[in-house]
Amino acid sequence: MKGLNAFIAILYFCLIAGIPSGSMAAAIPSPPTKLVIGASVPPISPVPITPPGNDGLLSGMTLEKYQIPSGWSLLKAQGFEGACPAGEECGIWGSRVTSTRPHTGSKSIEGDYAGDQSSAGWVLTPGNTGPFTEIYVSFYEYIESQALFNDEMFLLSIMKRGPDGEIQDQHWFIDWFWATDESGNLTYNGPKAAMYILGEYSIGTGGGVEYRYSGKLDYVPKGSWVQWEVWYRQNTPGSNNGFCRIYKNGNLFVSAENKNLNNQADMSDSQIMVGGVYTKLVWMTDYPACTQCSNAPGIGTDACTPSKNLWGQSFSNPHCGPSLPSFKRFFDDIIIMKR
Repeated sequence: MKGLNAFIAILYFCLIAGIPSGSMAAAIPSPPTKLVIGASVPPISPVPITPPGNDGLLSGMTLEKYQIPSGWSLLKAQGFEGACPAGEECGIWGSRVTSTRPHTGSKSIEGDYAGDQSSAGWVLTPGNTGPFTEIYVSFYEYIESQALFNDEMFLLSIMKRGPDGEIQDQHWFIDWFWATDESGNLTYNGPKAAMYILGEYSIGTGGGVEYRYSGKLDYVPKGSWVQWEVWYRQNTPGSNNGFCRIYKNGNLFVSAENKNLNNQADMSDSQIMVGGVYTKLVWMTDYPACTQCSNAPGIGTDACTPSKNLWGQSFSNPHCGPSLPSFKRFFDDIIIMKR
């Protein structure tokens, strides 16, 4: 657990501080040399032509009743009813297994979101996937209805780790990114966000290349259980033949087809994390003075967050923007298969 927390802290520092993507968008380069004021929502790519497999492979299935499709093999099935097995972390950064709100059975992962860097989820630790061409992850998520959003909230990530636990070669993740109001304007405490497929190459070396695919602006679902299914095919090294397909309640939600998703990395034995961090950073328009808050995340720069030591803002008393309610997030019925 301690190693995972250290890894996540380093990862989010890299994301926020600009290694390689301080503001996580081409329109807002990392300050101070290329500061841009008044950025807009990152451009949203059109949803691609519906690929083969526009319906999820495990749609509606839970640990109480599921069937592995022909050609696939079961890697993990976790409903949190017993002890957490070796090779898994059943709760990260203070999240835990409880009986508060199970989807099926009697237990689920429960986590509290009350400030910047809050996180909840489940981890399959490195070394447990073995080799694969494709990975398929199905899970159910519940977010309390009072939840609102700001900078980012991770849904799922797959990362290649080095022998000492450091991030190495590749980090690939699905992220709700920058909140908007009902009309799609950037705002603090918004109900909508853009779901992106993002990643970084060679981040273990202290630098790298970011990619961002297939953004889709929509309401972040809350107030009911939602099934997410993620179908990931790693590309052959350097080729544009990988894909990621994301299904919401059985229907294709967004996908990135024929992409170089993992550069030259072999993603065998990667770490898989369901859930993840919520970030609420400090966006200002007068870096490096850092005295003028911007009107919303994504406008100005987030460089004042580390420079003013404003990590971990509480929802109830943020440095910029109005307060917002805390909320709980739950995960259950995780099924992972591969081929």
